[in-house]
Amino acid sequence: MSLLPHHRFRGRATFVALLLLLAACGGDGGAAESSDGSNDASDSGTDTADQSALACAGTGELDPADFVDPTLDTNPFQPLKPGTQWVRGGSTLVGGREVPYQVISTVSDVIRTIDGVPAIAILDESEDAGEIAQVGIDYMALDKDGNVWLVGGYTEDFEGGEFTNSEDHWLGTSDGATIGVLTPADMTMDTPFWCIGGDSEEDPSVGLPVETGVSDCVAFGCFDDIRIVQEGQAGAPDNEYKYYSPGVGVVRNVPLNASLHQDRFELLNLIELSPDGLAEVSQRVLDLEDHAREVVPEVYGDTPVSTRAEG
Repeated sequence: MSLLPHHRFRGRATFVALLLLLAACGGDGGAAESSDGSNDASDSGTDTADQSALACAGTGELDPADFVDPTLDTNPFQPLKPGTQWVRGGSTLVGGREVPYQVISTVSDVIRTIDGVPAIAILDESEDAGEIAQVGIDYMALDKDGNVWLVGGYTEDFEGGEFTNSEDHWLGTSDGATIGVLTPADMTMDTPFWCIGGDSEEDPSVGLPVETGVSDCVAFGCFDDIRIVQEGQAGAPDNEYKYYSPGVGVVRNVPLNASLHQDRFELLNLIELSPDGLAEVSQRVLDLEDHAREVVPEVYGDTPVSTRAEG
């Protein structure tokens, strides 16, 4: 999937449940290590894996009547205001070697209609060891209840600064892709696994609550009322913990057993772009979509051209 730090799963492993101990504000980011040195430790076993697999069973088509203009930005845990930009940094494994990692995610004002629903494009740009690694788009829709849905994506891989391939490309439920809720408006510890969705060529991703009401400090600052969500593919849901702060979004990522590349990062900066900066990002999204029509015409070739939101 794309690099937006909510659902990029680059590894698989057998699911084990976990215990989480959170330090007070100023701690080391939360998750206590298990006896084997990993970040998760529990024994839910097959039952939990079965529950995660069932989360995406029966997900159907979207009803446009249930959705609103995504720029209304009504979910504080996943801001969708055009011009919002997150800079997150940390480390990842490349060839078994830990290297610096940075991902910049920016809400454009590009709107694409997917399965009859307006979706806003978020541009994701990542660097490994200072070199561009991936550039991608996540398309997000907003329903009347404030749930943010993941309804499409496109990702390009780079090596040595050159485009190599696209590994993730889907729009709505076409070609067997699965749509789902990336960020629920409401979540409690009683919320069961929910379906995030994804490309038909891989298991759909799922989310599960870990803890609510958490305080944590990262490079950008300290935050309260954080919800921690475990995200991963349905067959291996223990990929990562995402720390969602209200009004900010993801402030920390902690890798778990199924994370092949052990992406670990935190929020370094939160920026509101100028109109010129927003226009530049939105143009990059439109250019990326143009390239998608060449690279994967079976997905993007006959689709309408996206437009920039007015205002």
